Amino acid sequence: MIEQWKKWIAAFDAATESDDWESLRPLLSKDVTYTVSGAPFSCHLEGSDAVLSGFKKSITNFDRKFDQRWWFPVGIREFEPNVVKARAMGVYRLGELPLLHFSAPSIWRFQDGQISSMQDCYDVAEGDVQDALGWLAKHAPELDPSYY
Repeated sequence: MIEQWKKWIAAFDAATESDDWESLRPLLSKDVTYTVSGAPFSCHLEGSDAVLSGFKKSITNFDRKFDQRWWFPVGIREFEPNVVKARAMGVYRLGELPLLHFSAPSIWRFQDGQISSMQDCYDVAEGDVQDALGWLAKHAPELDPSYY
């Protein structure tokens, strides 16, 4: 599972750079779901069309507005059957402002060699999430990380 997951991460990073979201379709099941919880931009997307459209919207209206974006996983673990968990860390630079950074526990489930579900679970009680929401409200309230 870890190798399949690494393939997904590499493909997602490439799509983020190229804006070729269709390149991710073979890695997703047709009925894949993506859920974000615990954040103002929480969502539940169903189906590969909705998931790919949501990723494109969020990356275009949020990530691409920054000068630099770094994303990396921490604490990668594989669980049976077919589950990978990691803490997703994001760091963003916008001009001379202090760095924006936050993290969320994330879960990827696989079925028949494809991702069947993804979940990012933010916790607004955590200091880094509170700091990130405060940073956004102060420095970039116009940015929209939402998926629909």
